[in-house]
Amino acid sequence: MKSFAATLCDGRIAMRREVSVEVDGDEVRISGDFEPMVIPRGALTPGDPVAGTPRTLHLAGGGTLVSDARETVDELWPPPGSIARVAFALESRWSAAIGAVALIAAGAWFIVAIVLPTMSEPIAASISPKVEDAIGESALETLDRTVLGRSRLPQSRIDEINDEFDEFLAGEASSNHFRLEFRSMPGANAFALPGGIIVVTDAMVKLTANDDELLAVIAHEIGHERHQHGIRLLLQNSGLAVLVTALAGDAVGMTIMAAALPSVILQSRYSRQFETDADTYAFSHLKRHGKSPQAFADVMRRLQSAAPRADSESGLEQYLNSHPPTDERIRRAEEAR
Repeated sequence: MKSFAATLCDGRIAMRREVSVEVDGDEVRISGDFEPMVIPRGALTPGDPVAGTPRTLHLAGGGTLVSDARETVDELWPPPGSIARVAFALESRWSAAIGAVALIAAGAWFIVAIVLPTMSEPIAASISPKVEDAIGESALETLDRTVLGRSRLPQSRIDEINDEFDEFLAGEASSNHFRLEFRSMPGANAFALPGGIIVVTDAMVKLTANDDELLAVIAHEIGHERHQHGIRLLLQNSGLAVLVTALAGDAVGMTIMAAALPSVILQSRYSRQFETDADTYAFSHLKRHGKSPQAFADVMRRLQSAAPRADSESGLEQYLNSHPPTDERIRRAEEAR
């Protein structure tokens, strides 16, 4: 016979009663300041054990027995189900708990660092051009309502840049896919949106010494769009749920992507590989059109020297910080001449 102390909550009155529980074979005797109860052992159902807490036994007619005699209760009423037993065993050991936390952390790292980047490229490639166009247009509308203002450049200057841009794209695949959008916002900046939209700020136009430098910056952004870096970064940052809905072509997933893209484009950093790929594309594009990658190196030096003088809110330093080290990019551009 085994016995242990417990607290009885019989479900009829709020008062808790201290009782003694005696188990003899399949018979359980519960005694206290009342007439003893004798019930079959099978009339008590054990609750799932939680390490460091009392064990609970549920009475068939309602009510519970709660006891600190965990070992005795476990022996008489083993935890139901193998999963519960394993969970209790893990919870009861610090080493196992720490190992479980480490395993979860490793799993999260694997998803973020390996799964999402690996899956983002083929999924981005599966998104139709029409959907990309819609995402880009929606993102531009959001940016226009929030952080972008109308360009203050003279229309004659905008037309001049657009003419040079058309020549710069002549003979390139899908040349009609791209268009320039000029906007005002704090700081010299340029970024690509899905659908071939290249946004250039007035400050970036004014900072460049000549149109070759401006075209070098634009070529870099074209490289991002050619490689679908914006969509891929968005998929990586949005997590598995959006990744799966994007793969399925789910409209909700596409809507979420369109809403999240502005923040991702302006606040997130492209990976070093993304930036290197975009730079490499820019160097090749410049040379195909009779322009030297030196223009890219020159504008990088100009951006780098302007950053210390820029106001902290200008965004110029943020633009540089979101890219690989400028000296490295300058070196690669000059080696590509």
